[in-house]
Amino acid sequence: EAQFSKLGEFRVDTRFSNYGFFNGQLLTSVGGQVSADGKRNDGATFVFWNITDNGVKLDHTKTIWTEDITGNGQQVTFSSIIDNGDGTFLTAMVQSAFHQTGIGDGSSVGEVKYPDSVWVAKMDKDLNVLKVYRDNRISYAAGQYRSQVLHEVFKTNDGTIYVFSNAFNTATTRRAGALRINKGAEEFDKDYYFDIQTPADGYKFRRVWYITDSKFLLEIYNEKNINTMTAGHAIVDMASKKFTWLSGIPAKNLITSGAETGGVPMYADGVIYLPITQFGQDAAIYQVNPETGVATKGISIKGVTEIRTLGKLN
Repeated sequence: EAQFSKLGEFRVDTRFSNYGFFNGQLLTSVGGQVSADGKRNDGATFVFWNITDNGVKLDHTKTIWTEDITGNGQQVTFSSIIDNGDGTFLTAMVQSAFHQTGIGDGSSVGEVKYPDSVWVAKMDKDLNVLKVYRDNRISYAAGQYRSQVLHEVFKTNDGTIYVFSNAFNTATTRRAGALRINKGAEEFDKDYYFDIQTPADGYKFRRVWYITDSKFLLEIYNEKNINTMTAGHAIVDMASKKFTWLSGIPAKNLITSGAETGGVPMYADGVIYLPITQFGQDAAIYQVNPETGVATKGISIKGVTEIRTLGKLN
């Protein structure tokens, strides 16, 4: 029997809307930050945290000013952090007008002037911008829920970077879809574009999780105007551009879990374990075949309304 012992308690007590792992550290960021003199609010504050046996310890904090990064006068909120393994990382940029002049809290995404374009920055450990990837085939690469920006940039096992956009902004004319950056490439793959919204029957996706190889699990909005959180699910194979609705799970209008940030799946030993709660029932874990999208209901936990996330101890 495994024995657990308490190591201590920790809390990430600085505000953040974005997070990821880079250079063996936890990295968080938030945009829309105000300068000490109150004259700028285009700051993006990154906080570097050391991961120790006793929890997470603050290393250092750094703020960069973002209005000039792409030269279009917009401030930047960063979303996703992808470690390139060479001392650099990739992060998507949501560009917008200054949201709250003179106020440093609340959402940092304001009015989006360019909803039909996507930008990804390559940065080093000192937050120098080494490269900006630009394209206009999809909208910006970040979902949004309240003040959180939902991750939409991922690296697969072979080093390919997939950049998703769920076309969240109501002003965009772009479809929810994805582009890719091939391993080591200095620009988006001009020959690759995957319109995900069309095979999804016109629905947009909300959240994306990497499974394995070139497969991803998508959480799909319940309505085409994306007002509701209740979701459906699908698997996309990005290499073959194959879209597969999950079968064997409750109808999406009967799923009550996942409305906030719960319902996070886990992939292990060739199976996706997906927590779902059906209206009026106990929370359950469904086992999903990533090749076929066929789900089988597994264990239920009596009296539990939602399983927030799953994990596996190795």
